[in-house]
Amino acid sequence: MARATNPPARLNRSLLAVAGLVLLAVAALVAGIATGRLPLVATDAALVGGALPSWWPWVAAAAGVVVGLAGLRWLLAQARRRPPGDTWTVPAGGPVPGSTSVSGGVTAAAVREDLTGHAAIADARVRLTDGAPRPTLYVELDLAADADARDAVGHLEQHALPRLRRALGAAAVPTRLVLRTGRTRTSDRVA
Repeated sequence: MARATNPPARLNRSLLAVAGLVLLAVAALVAGIATGRLPLVATDAALVGGALPSWWPWVAAAAGVVVGLAGLRWLLAQARRRPPGDTWTVPAGGPVPGSTSVSGGVTAAAVREDLTGHAAIADARVRLTDGAPRPTLYVELDLAADADARDAVGHLEQHALPRLRRALGAAAVPTRLVLRTGRTRTSDRVA
């Protein structure tokens, strides 16, 4: 099965490439002018109204560093990828042959609802990937400020995961868990 292309990601990579090329061209131009090797801009009074201040290359360099760091941050944000969700197919358990297909997103939303119903969990992000026969569950839990992490993890292990395994008919569901502490409940946040 071929994967569908991701037009937003392709557009994002294209914009990153164009921005990188423009920034490289501007950096080369500024470096050439600053060193005097690129006489595109004369510094005599007729063209620029007097000599440029001696500090302008430092300001240009500082601006370049800021733009470069912002670009690096953008690039690093692109590297954080989550695996794509899959469709899960469960064969019918009764006398009638057939199967039920459900998207990993729908299943993950049900697990999220189960988790956020617990008092220790302020918010959760859940993703079910890899499909049959070995699904993988990615869970990010934001714990309430006064919550005990053991309560939240216990709820995941003793309540949410067994229900998910029964629903999917899977003997095991490998889980990757990230915990964040000190958050307020989503409904308690003031806008």
